[in-house]
Amino acid sequence: MGSKMQTGLLLVIGTISAAIGWMVLYPADSGDGAAAIAQAILNDTTTSKIAVLMGYGGVISVLIGLFGISRSMALAGGGGASYTSIAMVLFVALVAGFVAGFGLEYGTAEAGSVVEGATLQGVALAVGGGVTLVLGIALTLLGIGIAVDRNFHVIASVLLVIGGLALVVMGFVDGDAGDVIEIVGWMGLMLGSLVLGVSSIKSNS
Repeated sequence: MGSKMQTGLLLVIGTISAAIGWMVLYPADSGDGAAAIAQAILNDTTTSKIAVLMGYGGVISVLIGLFGISRSMALAGGGGASYTSIAMVLFVALVAGFVAGFGLEYGTAEAGSVVEGATLQGVALAVGGGVTLVLGIALTLLGIGIAVDRNFHVIASVLLVIGGLALVVMGFVDGDAGDVIEIVGWMGLMLGSLVLGVSSIKSNS
């Protein structure tokens, strides 16, 4: 299996897995408090564990795929290399951050009480805020790099930049506006990753 095919599969399968895990199976809403999320998870631990595994596993797969694209662009030395070389480093750090988040969320499903689970969720939410900000920066840099190099369809660049900027801004906006911006951010990541994944698979065939 070529590296482009591998990267493409990580992006496509990872995006689908993450979408199912977070949007279909995860029992709580991201806007709920730590105690409410912990209670929802403990109400159905089996489904919650599957959701967390698919959600975090999918995002981690996507991040590895985006790292592969950033790395190949950085090594190619094109005009976008100065942007993607930074994005590449950030994606590595993000993988570690999401692995930590997975441990905290999975630990919540195995907590002995709602109080214990809420404590873990509080840490997970705090980690998630920082990770989301870094993810937004990394996506924006990769999107700019793609726009400069023009090695993927322009729609991928637009989706990544819009999604990245939305993820950066969402941390500073509350209420319904913040919820809308959050949706835009994650949709930008998922759709942009799908475009990159399909393009990578096609270029390998």
